[in-house]
Amino acid sequence: MKLDAESYLQTGSNELRVLEYRVSGMSFGINILKVSKIVNDLVNFTRLPESHSAVSGIFRDMEHVVPVIDLAEILGISSDVTRREKLVVTEFFGMQCGFWVERVDWIHHFLWEDVIDAESVFYGIDHKYTIGIVKPTEDRMVQLLDYETILLDLSPHLQLGNVTSYEGTTDFTGKRVLVAEDSPAVRAMLVSEMTDLGFQVVDASDGQLAWEQYQKQPFDLVISDVEMPQMDGLALTLKIRESVSPDTPVIVYSSIGDVGMKNRAKFLKVDAHVTKLNINRLLETADRLMRGEKILQDELDEPVAEEAPMQTVPVD
Repeated sequence: MKLDAESYLQTGSNELRVLEYRVSGMSFGINILKVSKIVNDLVNFTRLPESHSAVSGIFRDMEHVVPVIDLAEILGISSDVTRREKLVVTEFFGMQCGFWVERVDWIHHFLWEDVIDAESVFYGIDHKYTIGIVKPTEDRMVQLLDYETILLDLSPHLQLGNVTSYEGTTDFTGKRVLVAEDSPAVRAMLVSEMTDLGFQVVDASDGQLAWEQYQKQPFDLVISDVEMPQMDGLALTLKIRESVSPDTPVIVYSSIGDVGMKNRAKFLKVDAHVTKLNINRLLETADRLMRGEKILQDELDEPVAEEAPMQTVPVD
């Protein structure tokens, strides 16, 4: 079947649809907004010598050359009987990559409040790549992986290349910023960068915790991811706009760059939308907002030459 990736996500509705797939018999899931297609028959595939053991190779997908990542290998669950029959092609961080999986099962509809935060389950036990858990039925659980951390581990230059010596014109000393981000790696990066600039940083691992912090104290700026357990960034922005402090500048900082995100941001009166991991643009945007400058709607994200057609996710 085909699912229109835009059809379900009403602005601020806190909805989530998860594509469930199997790797070595285990169930995992990914937000469909990160999925561009499912490839059944991989052609134009080339293996890469002397690459990371989890990087199987590359393939050409129209005008793109896409790296292929072996999820079973990176998760440490590969075996002699592990099958790699489908490729889930994703797009975030402004780049495409494919993940080998055994099979694709179904698409499930949840609210973000249904997502169990992995940190609340493991209590400090190492769970590096599991960021959340959903239950399609009472007797089944599906792990949501931190694909951002997987890519950062495989491509350290993505993080190192964004460490910046940014020099803006605004003194951020004493300014309070709320950072809402569920990926520990990205959250730590943001906290470090904002602290170095003089901000007093309060961070939260999901939207609900961020909203609770927002109600306790005033903030000069909010930086929020979109997909987070309990409450997503769009629902958080909606609550802020309906609160007693509705004019607090909000920057949506998301790995999802799908068509429609800017329209939803515009509807919610988000002040800016910046795609991860563009730290320089994020800090430049924070600088402008702290100076009281308004970001034009056509600046809500990095400029694109032409808006792509709406994506559908094919599932056999």
